[in-house]
Amino acid sequence: MIRQGILRICSLYPETRVWVLKRQTSASAIQHDYKNVRPFEEIPGPKPSENNWTFIPGIGNLADLDFNIMSQELYKQYGKIVRVPGPPGRKDMVYLFDPQYIETVFRHQGPTPLRTNFETILKYRHEMRRDFFKGVEGALATQGKEWQNFRMSVNPAMMQPRNTKSYAGPIDSVAKELLERMKDLRDKNGQLPDDFINHMFRWALESICYIALDTRLGCLKPNNKPDSETEKLITAVQVVLKGMFTIDLPPYLIPSEREKLWKEMVESMDFFNELVMKYIKQAQNRIMQRPPDAQKDMSVLETLLIKNEDPMIACVMALDMFLGGVDTTANFSAKVSHFLSRNQDKQEILYEELKRILPSKDQQITANNLEDMKYLKACLKETARIAPITPANFRESHSDMVIGNYLIPKGVDLITGHRVLCNLEENFPEPQKFIPERWLKDSDQLQKAHPFVYLPFGFGARMCLGRRFAELETETLLANIFRNFRLQHDEELKENVHGLSTIANKLNFRLEERS
Repeated sequence: MIRQGILRICSLYPETRVWVLKRQTSASAIQHDYKNVRPFEEIPGPKPSENNWTFIPGIGNLADLDFNIMSQELYKQYGKIVRVPGPPGRKDMVYLFDPQYIETVFRHQGPTPLRTNFETILKYRHEMRRDFFKGVEGALATQGKEWQNFRMSVNPAMMQPRNTKSYAGPIDSVAKELLERMKDLRDKNGQLPDDFINHMFRWALESICYIALDTRLGCLKPNNKPDSETEKLITAVQVVLKGMFTIDLPPYLIPSEREKLWKEMVESMDFFNELVMKYIKQAQNRIMQRPPDAQKDMSVLETLLIKNEDPMIACVMALDMFLGGVDTTANFSAKVSHFLSRNQDKQEILYEELKRILPSKDQQITANNLEDMKYLKACLKETARIAPITPANFRESHSDMVIGNYLIPKGVDLITGHRVLCNLEENFPEPQKFIPERWLKDSDQLQKAHPFVYLPFGFGARMCLGRRFAELETETLLANIFRNFRLQHDEELKENVHGLSTIANKLNFRLEERS
């Protein structure tokens, strides 16, 4: 029976046979691999009979663990491939803790990879506000051909390096505005307030507003009124992000709490729609009033509006950027700052690099001098290795496939355990130490690491759409901060993990101004 299943697999997806041929050294090895394929039900993991209460808060043994700790426990108890049967109404999940298994998934995901969607966003765009979106539902809420069409429509604006570089000046101005806020916020001892993460959140939101909507909303101004458009936007982003990562992911809410949060989400997303369309109409008017022969580099928003007949594509791209590029960028920048504040020797190496490239503290940062900041980029990569914002990538098996000699049927959620892998000694020696040097050119560790161990932005067709802008924002901010200040912090890194892995520390950095 097992052999018949293997033959069926080979006929359904010949690419698996190609992969086996590439990985094996002889015909006998291939035959042996086929013979040993085992059924899906034999994958190690919690028993299905136990799983009805596994994710119930206060009862289940996995419900009260954050995702990082839960992943580590699954790896320790069950090994490199773990099956977690889904609770009632949810699909089975398979966790993968081997880079070769992860490579199998990514190499054979096809042109339209399937990924677990945020059901709340899909429900809102596809059902509740169907008349508004008119079938354009974005990268966060779609699959298959619909996702591919949207991605092809926005890739020219989002993925071209020259488009990203054109934002270096404006992004630098936003970073310098946060720098001035840091000077105002510090107390007489040079210490920032406990809630400084909120100011980083505002910095990220202001940056996204400029990229997605061609406007500065003034998120970093100290005296915004509570009922201002800016403050409403900040609140709306927080409400929607909380809903996405609380309603859609385990442990699941009781119905009354779910309904309350869903109602708040809908109100916030309605506000998003109104705000974004307001600035899109302003951009359309600017384009119409511009002389046909006017020479002007187009912004991301203008490119999306000119290249696509439907303005809803620009609208949905802006909405997705708000949901995917604010919390992530703010928390990641906070984590890098925290690691450097706790590793003064590495911070001094970075300062020397920045001082050489930026002789003046208030010098404008450009795309060209960012390219020269190799140690800064290494600090970002090392942070993403130790404490990534997204500790795993999620895919759905689009057909039957073989992973680790187990038959994985179509429709299974596959979760790649990058956070666990990046913190194993076998992949990165001294994994708990912050060593940016391991990412510099010609580093032995960099040469030896399996390419599918570390994938902070994903891989392939569904790689993070906003990657280039996220890197530009983060590098520009950190270059400004560490060129101007020495940062210190007393605590080890703490994280909250629910969907995203965010920083839990109070960001009361002590600042010492550089001369």
